[in-house]
Amino acid sequence: MPSAFPDIRLPARSAKPRANGLTMVLDKNMGLNALTDLLDTAASSIDLVKFGWGTSAMQDAELIRKKCAMLAERQIMCCPGGTLTELAWLQGRMDSYLTQAKALGFSCIEVSNGTVPIPQDQKNDMIKKALDMGFRVTSEVGSKLSEEDKRITLEERLAQIRSELAAGAWKVIIEARESGTQGIFDKKGGTQLDLLHALTNEAGADNLIFEAPLRSQQTELILMLGNQVNLGNIAPTDVVPLETLRLGLRSDTLRYYHMDYPCIRMGLGAEAALAASQRGDVIVVVDALRASSTIVTALAHGMRSVRPVTSVDACIGEVTAGERGGKKVEQLQYDNSPLVFASKDMAGKELVLTTSNGTECLHAAASNPDAVTLVGSLLNARAVARSALDMARSRRRNISLICAGRNNQMASEDLIAASEIAMSLPGAPVLGDLQPISSNDFYRDFLASESGLNLSALGKTADVLFCATKDSFPITPVYMDGSIRIQA
Repeated sequence: MPSAFPDIRLPARSAKPRANGLTMVLDKNMGLNALTDLLDTAASSIDLVKFGWGTSAMQDAELIRKKCAMLAERQIMCCPGGTLTELAWLQGRMDSYLTQAKALGFSCIEVSNGTVPIPQDQKNDMIKKALDMGFRVTSEVGSKLSEEDKRITLEERLAQIRSELAAGAWKVIIEARESGTQGIFDKKGGTQLDLLHALTNEAGADNLIFEAPLRSQQTELILMLGNQVNLGNIAPTDVVPLETLRLGLRSDTLRYYHMDYPCIRMGLGAEAALAASQRGDVIVVVDALRASSTIVTALAHGMRSVRPVTSVDACIGEVTAGERGGKKVEQLQYDNSPLVFASKDMAGKELVLTTSNGTECLHAAASNPDAVTLVGSLLNARAVARSALDMARSRRRNISLICAGRNNQMASEDLIAASEIAMSLPGAPVLGDLQPISSNDFYRDFLASESGLNLSALGKTADVLFCATKDSFPITPVYMDGSIRIQA
């Protein structure tokens, strides 16, 4: 279908019949007029229509034949829902069910066990039987019952996916239900990143169809996995809006596809740092009070390098510093105070540093050599933002801002500093549950934070005020080969 605006350049999208970039529409009860309207406006964007769960068993056979024929004419596959397949197996009527589905004009069969606990070997046999009858087969992994789905381990999901692909499934659907609150999504519809990345890394995104009925979910998956990600459970009215997301024709993705902006994800702690590292992101570790600020200050005043270590026993070197709970570690030379290093007295020396949270996050972030780890604070917010953007663009990677936190909880000063870094990248989409916040008074907010109150009680108010100053040092510390140095 020719575009109304052919001179507008858009990202590449493969032509139908597509192997990937699939859009699977959920048809709950469309009549012929509704289907005609949908096809007239969106046929080029639809690859598969699924007659939801068991709805096709309630429709007139002639209506189904007409709908299947209309879809086939537009190169769109159609299948009855997996729930109907499960019921056919439960009643011992798989052979007649497949025969009738073929006669009605269905071109695809979904084999699932989301409600009926079908053993894996028998599910694989169902896949093979449908293939033998000439159907394209999708399988589905996950339970429609929330508590059961939570108990499925990653290893079990991966084992099912591998088994069903080996049995001949064309794609494996990752169950999320019509609500988008299961599978890779939590009960609020947010993405469980560890699960998503484990599935795509081990099974390959091309082999999977992610049920993602919510726009926020579609946007996040497109920004993370590209516009060729396979998406399912799309409402008929959402087909064109989804395609605009794939093509950068909506604000959610326009800057990513047309202005070369990476995505930003804000995370908390070493676990988020490790996940970002596994993705190969450009990572900025932020421990505003005080590890990041101390590293930035030391390097800005001429220290050769900073070597972060996670234990006191490993903190051995030319100059040593560290804290636990804000207090100086007795056997080390200095505590984690940036003011100690705000002079040229130690220029040319290496600092070995250990802290409660920041150094652990740095080690987690640097666990994958494909990732890039930078050190950010309020003191160098603008400089580290610009460097992160340049690196992300050149490497075609996204950016993760990791807040070190305090006692495994978000530290408000870290979120403030990370937000200032994010806001120095205007227009870059921010993904996930953590969103930037703004501060009208850095000094007040740092002093009022839990870490700030603790440091003030220890007589370190001057440290807090020093760390609450924005853009004092236009440098970007880079963590490579065990040491942090200023970016060349």
